[in-house]
Amino acid sequence: MTSFLTPFTFANGVRVENRLAVAPMTTSQSHADGAVSEAEIAWLERLARDGYGMVITCAAAVSKSSIAFERQMSLGEDRFLPGLRTLAAALKLHRALAIVQLCHGGSRAIPALTGRPAHAPSRYELPAVPGFVPPLAFAEAEIEQIVRDHADAAARAHEAGFAGVELHGANGYLHTQFLSTMTNLRADAWGGSLENRARFSREVVRAIRRLVPATFVVGFRMTFEGMGFDTGLDLDENVRVMNWLAEDGIDYGHVSSMDVRAKSAKYAGENLFQRVRDGVERALPLVAAGGVRSAEDVRFAMARGADLVAIARAAIGNADVPAKLGRGETLRAMPYALDDLRELQVGDELVRYLRDTWPISTLNVVAKEADAASATQGA
Repeated sequence: MTSFLTPFTFANGVRVENRLAVAPMTTSQSHADGAVSEAEIAWLERLARDGYGMVITCAAAVSKSSIAFERQMSLGEDRFLPGLRTLAAALKLHRALAIVQLCHGGSRAIPALTGRPAHAPSRYELPAVPGFVPPLAFAEAEIEQIVRDHADAAARAHEAGFAGVELHGANGYLHTQFLSTMTNLRADAWGGSLENRARFSREVVRAIRRLVPATFVVGFRMTFEGMGFDTGLDLDENVRVMNWLAEDGIDYGHVSSMDVRAKSAKYAGENLFQRVRDGVERALPLVAAGGVRSAEDVRFAMARGADLVAIARAAIGNADVPAKLGRGETLRAMPYALDDLRELQVGDELVRYLRDTWPISTLNVVAKEADAASATQGA
């Protein structure tokens, strides 16, 4: 089997120094207006310095109306370019392939931050979620504008010096909302058949490809099966969509999963990633992600056809991950002590996000130490 510490080259000639990537992780530590902060730059530069072949940033907003997180980084305006240039340069300094993830919240956009009600492909209900406010449906002209917003954001990423972009088509955000039969109830050219539900993502990829050179990497992260309240995603349909996106010009697909060993819901007993790999054209490289903490996990994914393997939670509290995995070490798991995180340049805003947003049972050490620090400061 190919070693995960060997280089990988995309079909467009872009080279990655090794097969390990940092998965995109929400940090909520940019400035309130969307400008990238020094803390975010330091955090991502630390990951690049750790030796990953590819570093994918947090989900970045493509416009003011797309914001889905407090203190979310944005590529929605030219005024953000100076900070983005600094970030891209910092990542390249350590030879990491610098990829920025682009995201539109859709129904998950926050009205208090966007200044308008949340919108989605169509109005839909979630009766099982108390207090859920149904989104408004986008007008067709608004959808066309969002396609342009993605392309303009990708062009800014290229101008800033990033090596590429990844489209956030996972975890219930806008691309997923168009693909899902639960959230896309439209009866026009943007809904109904799979071809119509996939049209938004395909138009975004095509629009980006018109504005950036062939050497600029474009990836697409996808949730292939419905999870939780989202029952409108079908594995076989989304494999077809990924193949269409390859025709439209993406350079890799990123399989979103909580665990690289996860089983398919549709095909009981079969590994989800393997099922995707078997259906997606072999010429399209795939990134596997989910619960990776050891070289064994990486090899498990690569044995099932992963070209690159992305690490998320374990990257937070472990330095020099590629070297450690190369030595066969198992990475520390959550919970991480607060002092350990600060030594690893995890900023206070990211610690606060971890403490307040992720399952508190897995972060009790962070929570307890953060609370103790607050109590000491207030004494």
